[in-house]
Amino acid sequence: MEAGHEWNGRTSREIVGALRERVRTAAHRRHDRVLEHAGRHWISWRSRQADRVFAEIRPLRGRVQVFMLPGLRELSDGSGLARRAPRSQGWGWFRSRFEVTSMAQVEPAARLIIQSYEHRVHRGNGGRIGSGTRRKQAL
Repeated sequence: MEAGHEWNGRTSREIVGALRERVRTAAHRRHDRVLEHAGRHWISWRSRQADRVFAEIRPLRGRVQVFMLPGLRELSDGSGLARRAPRSQGWGWFRSRFEVTSMAQVEPAARLIIQSYEHRVHRGNGGRIGSGTRRKQAL
């Protein structure tokens, strides 16, 4: 954490807001929209075009935890933020995670989330590749 900076609820909101702004800008450049769904303890971001969740954000005390789709080998992470995600978290879909502890980490964190947004989902990873048309289940 930054010296002399005390963590509070507003700090989490500021970090999440800054990440949201950067990711939405990247989606807008691709003529896409990021849909946000908030649960009690997490926020998911979904690409409207790809129809898939690409990040899960958990604002916690003292940090903001982010889970992403790509594995560590698929990420370009000069900041060294990304870590392997435990299989017990993120429904097994998310293969990497990182924590943001200050506003100074927002830029490298946003670059990682944008990589997750741009990541091509493989069939075995809870996603699908194709035209984006949904298959209807027979009842």
